[in-house]
Amino acid sequence: MTALSLRGLRGGAGTTSLLAATGHALHSLGERVLLVDMCPENLLRLHFNVGANERAGWARAMVDGQPWQDQAWQVQPGLSLLPYGRLKYAEQDQVEQRLRNEPELWRRRQASLAAQFDWILFDVPLRMPGHARVGPCALRLQVIEADAACHVLLQQQEDPDGHLLINRYDAGSQLQRDLLLIWRKQYGERLLPLNIHLDEAVREALAFKKPVGAYAHASLAAQDILSLTTWCLTRRREAA
Repeated sequence: MTALSLRGLRGGAGTTSLLAATGHALHSLGERVLLVDMCPENLLRLHFNVGANERAGWARAMVDGQPWQDQAWQVQPGLSLLPYGRLKYAEQDQVEQRLRNEPELWRRRQASLAAQFDWILFDVPLRMPGHARVGPCALRLQVIEADAACHVLLQQQEDPDGHLLINRYDAGSQLQRDLLLIWRKQYGERLLPLNIHLDEAVREALAFKKPVGAYAHASLAAQDILSLTTWCLTRRREAA
């Protein structure tokens, strides 16, 4: 089983939508996929038609002392979702503290799932170190936008880790084209050789409670996501 994590460099970078789309695309190529929401916002479930009032999830189960494995939803055969669950702020802090105290927790959980899935995808929050400890990840992607804020934040990173994936890229923007040239020179192979283009279909897909590939498979963003999954599959073969 190969683990992949997506984490936004800043809030609002579209990480959750990308993770949902990537999981759907991998599944469409015949892979067995589990998507895990590590974010207290608990939004990943909305991309797979799980009701907004549904409270269950792995973190909810942790607080309530219930089995975490029972919280997964089978979206389709071979495609499953493990939501975070609805928690109060104090309960989120409680989960964060436990994850900090048990840094090997998700390593063990990954090992227990290895026979059931080809991929496990983690939607990782920005500023919760305990929640970011998801166990071994062959592919760690940081989601960025080609704007001034991300440019500054990239330069301020003290311990750069993983590849950089540009989301919502607009080729018609001179600023974005300039930043892309700068970043390709500055970050080299750390910057993925593909971008996810700005596409209204991504926002529409969430309104229809679907990943973009299920909502509009011929859209520009959906085709970009297929390119991303091809890159991921190639990296897995190279690492084998």
